[in-house]
Amino acid sequence: MQYKILLAVLSCLPLARGAFGSSERGLKALLFWAVDSANRTQQLVKKNIAYARKLGGRDCCDVVLAHYEGTPDDWGKEWYASEVTSTIQKPGYKFKFLKDAFREEQWQQKYEFVWALDSDIDFTNANLVQLFQLARSSGSLIVGPTFSGEQAWKIYDPQLLRLGDDVSISKAKAIMRHEADAQAERQRINILGKPDPRCMMRHTDFVEMTAPLLHASVLSLILRDCEDCIHDKAEWGLDRVWCEMASEKFSVSACSLIDATPVIHLDWQTAQVTPEFKRSELAVKQRYPKYWATVKNIDCMLAHKQKRVSIDEHGNLKDM
Repeated sequence: MQYKILLAVLSCLPLARGAFGSSERGLKALLFWAVDSANRTQQLVKKNIAYARKLGGRDCCDVVLAHYEGTPDDWGKEWYASEVTSTIQKPGYKFKFLKDAFREEQWQQKYEFVWALDSDIDFTNANLVQLFQLARSSGSLIVGPTFSGEQAWKIYDPQLLRLGDDVSISKAKAIMRHEADAQAERQRINILGKPDPRCMMRHTDFVEMTAPLLHASVLSLILRDCEDCIHDKAEWGLDRVWCEMASEKFSVSACSLIDATPVIHLDWQTAQVTPEFKRSELAVKQRYPKYWATVKNIDCMLAHKQKRVSIDEHGNLKDM
């Protein structure tokens, strides 16, 4: 029922078909990257943009590049003038840049989705038309592609850097338990983010912030209303609360992962993980404990037929 309610709400807005769709007045997608000026970054981002325009048409997308290192001049003036809609240039992180760039009324009128991409995402083997179509049909507002290849999810625990002879046995055991819990959580995130060949897509309680498609209607909630969710020096924690927060506000299953069209996460690990990241995560968890995701599947749209089934904690599919 909740999926039908959301689709009814969306049908009242001018976004039934958007970027990579067939509507004459379709809304665009905004492709948003935080970038340095390394050669590999330039090559991959430029390749992705060319591919998106090839599949979606020249006017499918606007592009924003937020330069945390380097300058637009590093990318070539002719290419930049032709391909980039807007620029940010200062130190920082992707979602802080996105928050600073957000213009609610303008973006609501112009964009269907904002695709907030890490610079090490390669989507040139994905069917973007299908990806966007499935994102729309999911009824969700925060949609992640699944990631092919191995992932090395990061975690920071400053206590682990201080283990030594002066650490008590009880503290050492507590740190070891904490690390074991963190490893288990990393594994859940890793498994959740991989394509499930049984499913076209899955509703989940977690979509991580590497490459989410953010529906325009949810931007105000996560970029403005979610107070203290995006910090100046770190951005961990936001993706642990945005699914449940959006689900409550919009009365839908707000998050989905698309299994049918995975992208490649090259996992360059360019972000320097500092103690600020862990403090950011803890601050978000303490402020919004009821929204904190357990990292789980909710249901699966089967790949071989139009049927939705539930997924238990062990990954078993069951009729709903």
